[in-house]
Amino acid sequence: MKFKLLLFFMCILFAVPNSNGQDTQVKKIPDAKAPEFKFIGYWFSRGTASNIAPTNELLRGQIIGRLFGPNTTNTSAKTSSYFEQRFVPMFIYTPQILDGVATFRSLFKIDMTWGDAAYGVGGNNGGGINAGQVNLQTLLANVDIKPKNADWNVVVGLQRMFDNVRDPNQTTVSTYQNSSYKLSFWGTQAVGISVFGNINETTQARFGYFQLYENIIQENDDVALWMFDIESRVYPLLEVGADAWFVWDRGKNSGGISVLGQGLNSGLAQYNGAVRLGFPSQKYEANILWLGAHSAYNREFLAGRWWADAYVIANLGTVDTISDNSSAKKYADIFGVATNASAAYKYGMTANDKVSVEALYTTGDENGASDKKINSVITGNVWGSPTGIYSSHKALLLFPDPQVVNRYYSAVHDISNMGMGVTAGFLSFSKDLIPNKFSGKLGFATAISNVTPKGGSSYIGSEVNVEFKYNIKVFLTLGLSAGYLQLGDFYKSPSVKYTSNSEKPKDPFVIFTSLSWLMF
Repeated sequence: MKFKLLLFFMCILFAVPNSNGQDTQVKKIPDAKAPEFKFIGYWFSRGTASNIAPTNELLRGQIIGRLFGPNTTNTSAKTSSYFEQRFVPMFIYTPQILDGVATFRSLFKIDMTWGDAAYGVGGNNGGGINAGQVNLQTLLANVDIKPKNADWNVVVGLQRMFDNVRDPNQTTVSTYQNSSYKLSFWGTQAVGISVFGNINETTQARFGYFQLYENIIQENDDVALWMFDIESRVYPLLEVGADAWFVWDRGKNSGGISVLGQGLNSGLAQYNGAVRLGFPSQKYEANILWLGAHSAYNREFLAGRWWADAYVIANLGTVDTISDNSSAKKYADIFGVATNASAAYKYGMTANDKVSVEALYTTGDENGASDKKINSVITGNVWGSPTGIYSSHKALLLFPDPQVVNRYYSAVHDISNMGMGVTAGFLSFSKDLIPNKFSGKLGFATAISNVTPKGGSSYIGSEVNVEFKYNIKVFLTLGLSAGYLQLGDFYKSPSVKYTSNSEKPKDPFVIFTSLSWLMF
């Protein structure tokens, strides 16, 4: 009996785990290794009905720029209807052999209008029967170097160039659309070197160099941009920042996009609705500096119901003209100012339950550079297209709407308003009709020109718009949008229309459905 009891207690002893929890048979499962290769994709398709169309048959594909401008867009009694689609794949490679220190990123774009073309070569075309179009466009190709545990990183190569202190590889585009300068000046891609760093726990900075145009490598005919930005969270919900950018323009009107060229006196600037200046000679050199400050309170409703932000920025510098028989000679001084402010109140439980107001003001110049003073605001739309893509206003026709594929145009396409300046106001009311599932928005926008064109008035127009968004699943959204723009007598001026007559165009409208999918 004693033997049986002893055997029973021994079985219990060996069956119970060590009371100190140090069973040598238990092994920790290692953390899964991060994949070396990642894919992120974005799909967007749109079906549109509108009374806007270009009158030039050669411009049926991709249309960018100002309504009623050199892109020949006009309104008519006919309704244009078409479908478009966009696919944007991003590939990210972080080899484990380098311990995560280096990451390569590439981004491409495939745009097409349904039924447009096939078996051809060129971006923004395709969609015809049989397909076969070579239309892949490269948007990013860069290396990101960040040493282990470092508070800084360096991005080298073709990268996003935004008017914001944040690293575009780590921040969503919606944050850029609603902070700092809201992509009003720089919102595109360019080659260069950027250094991002955290100075301390609340302060971050960015220094960047970008080569906009090289032209002839052995000649002094480049266009380059330097950018320095700093931002600090001075209180838990208050951010303030300062920015300095400098363009060294020695392009002498060479290079650029196709026959439009680039620079202050180029057809590209006029095409984009930016300021286009006239000089005694075709060649010029310019030094342009932007100095600005911005602030935000409770950005993106971080911890409260009120969200407010503002910026003010000035561009200043000089323009020198160059003749064939002389060196550069000073011709004009530059000084223009832009300011923007917005406020939003979240009255419900979701971020879409809000009312927001926004205002924009830019200085204008009625005689260009003829008086040796340039008081217009200058943006990146002078050198690229599209480059300044202001879109926080949520308008569809009066100002640029980013929900596009091949047709990106608006009445005030650049915040300089062709160098005449603009004063604009925006009001929107949105609500989640079904929380985080189905939302609606009602918007209003109006604008006046700060310089009155000859033969017209200062009133540009007013827009009403409505949008509905339905989230089928996470990041898979179906949309319905409509906008109507009542044009003002600004468009009676022959100088603001490519038709050069005094007849005001018909009021534009647009209705479109969309399907977007952000895929991981």
